[in-house]
Amino acid sequence: MRSLRIIGLSFMLLAGTVNAAELRFSLVRTAQTTSSGEFAWRDGGWVAPPVVNHIAVLIEHQGSRLLFGTGLGRQIDAQLNSAVPWREKRYGAVQPVRDQLDRDGITVDRVVLGCARWEYASGLADFADLPVLANPDSIHYASTATPPAVIPAQYAHGVDWRPLRFERRSFYGFEDSLDLFGDGRLIVVKLPGHGALGLFLLLDDGQRYFFQGDAVGSEGAQPLPADVLQVQDAQLQARLGFYPTWIE
Repeated sequence: MRSLRIIGLSFMLLAGTVNAAELRFSLVRTAQTTSSGEFAWRDGGWVAPPVVNHIAVLIEHQGSRLLFGTGLGRQIDAQLNSAVPWREKRYGAVQPVRDQLDRDGITVDRVVLGCARWEYASGLADFADLPVLANPDSIHYASTATPPAVIPAQYAHGVDWRPLRFERRSFYGFEDSLDLFGDGRLIVVKLPGHGALGLFLLLDDGQRYFFQGDAVGSEGAQPLPADVLQVQDAQLQARLGFYPTWIE
């Protein structure tokens, strides 16, 4: 595993040509799970499990291009087989982020790991040359948790970890936050539990979006106001559109 370097309040900007918009993002769907096989009892009846899109968020801002999460990667089947060969693979056809971006000649500068669990970290190996920004708690979790939560093969290439240094500054009820560019446009917050992150994006038109790095709860935080769009529901994601559609 490569050496760690602490990341503070701002990025070193890398040269590159990006869109004229100050900030924009695209939802890169790598696969879709249409059924977990587990129905829930709600309001007096059985409710089918929700559709889950395995998403990475492609973001452009200030001459930099980054990914929040990686979705399912090129090696997802082999990764799961290495640790949990008995686990049913309920996701559909996989279109890795790297393949989609390579087709269009798009490169990224870094990855922000929203969660260390297998369904979010699978694509790290496809970007093995990039630094990976993460909550120090998530880095620890990645090296100590056991399958099926974490799949060691997803980290076997040697991750270039860049631990994030958070401030004790509340943001929308989350106690710890970090302004990645120092301009209020991309703010990451700690989610309760195993080091997962939430990401707030503020677009040029004033609309704020929230991405939850792990589908397991934001318990402990205050409810978000109605004007913050929480991009977790598959229906909202479909309305926004998937890569190569951009939201700006």
